[in-house]
Amino acid sequence: MKNDFDSFDGGLQSFETDGIEESSPNNSSFSSFGLDSESTPGDSVDTNALEANTLEDYGTQIVRALNTDGIAPTPYNYRIYFEKLLENKNQEFKDNATQMISSDLTPTERQALLEDKVLKAKNYMVNTLQQVGATYNNLQILQNILKKHESEVSAVNNTIALQNIITVFEKELNKLGETTKAQLQNIKDSYDRSIQAIESIGKNIICDDKYGFYNRNFLDIRIASELESIYRDNYSSSLILIQITKNLALRINSDKNTMLVNRAISKILQKVVNKSDVLSHCGSGIFGVLLSHSNKDSAKRFANRLIEKVAMANIFLGEEEVHLSVCTGIVEINANSKNKDIFKNALEALKKASNSNVSFVVAGEGKEKK
Repeated sequence: MKNDFDSFDGGLQSFETDGIEESSPNNSSFSSFGLDSESTPGDSVDTNALEANTLEDYGTQIVRALNTDGIAPTPYNYRIYFEKLLENKNQEFKDNATQMISSDLTPTERQALLEDKVLKAKNYMVNTLQQVGATYNNLQILQNILKKHESEVSAVNNTIALQNIITVFEKELNKLGETTKAQLQNIKDSYDRSIQAIESIGKNIICDDKYGFYNRNFLDIRIASELESIYRDNYSSSLILIQITKNLALRINSDKNTMLVNRAISKILQKVVNKSDVLSHCGSGIFGVLLSHSNKDSAKRFANRLIEKVAMANIFLGEEEVHLSVCTGIVEINANSKNKDIFKNALEALKKASNSNVSFVVAGEGKEKK
């Protein structure tokens, strides 16, 4: 585990550890929105009087909920309320609304889909360039073989005609050698430029090619954007980092099995995380979730629900059945937060949760009494 954390920023601040909260029946279908455990967005609105039978009615209910809760009715906030208020609707209404969300991709989501194709094209390109590199080596071997045979033929004591053939062959070989040398240099230059271009693209990619959702680069962009909105509108959001527990990691004996376990975790995350929140892979098997408009109490409830979902799943590694388990680190993002500290503090909380063998740790909170 030490190597996983050492790959991130150093100089992390120290926080006390915390443990998993007991889930109550009232929170079985909690919202990850930043409100008290007994309330969800729009609870202050009389939902019975505004029962939405159509998406148009539902839109009116969302706007009233935003106004009642004092939240600016921006497209971003509207979408968050659109998804989170669905939790109290019937399944048919949820299905219709979800279908609408899926067809209404934002430019960022479209970019992510495009970049997923770019990543695949990158793999093909790298493979092609590797083949060119192999061809380069093979041509060099061919040159050496020709030189070897030339030496052998020149050592044979034979007729003048053979000597003439050797002379002609030597001239042709020299000419071929000059041409090949120039071509091989062009291939090498093209290879170097292609690698540089690919690396440049990679620095701006927001899609993670291992798990099919966002990467750390995009998470950092969204954290910065979220923090600007928080400074302006004075609300709270949360960042949660997730990783398999130490006990589970000790049972995994290969990189292949580690990937299988993390893929299973990623699929559970994709089912639990709302589309309006940001799910990302931060590297070294650490996943991040940015919960917009969600304070630390709401983030704890989200962590509890995720931990329970993961605990119900298992995976076969060879013939052995392994039960999945994760630990989480939570940091609340508010008007006092600094961008440079947010990820670092969440990572430190995750590290403490892992080392203390508890389900979650909240950055800045005192140690829970046992």
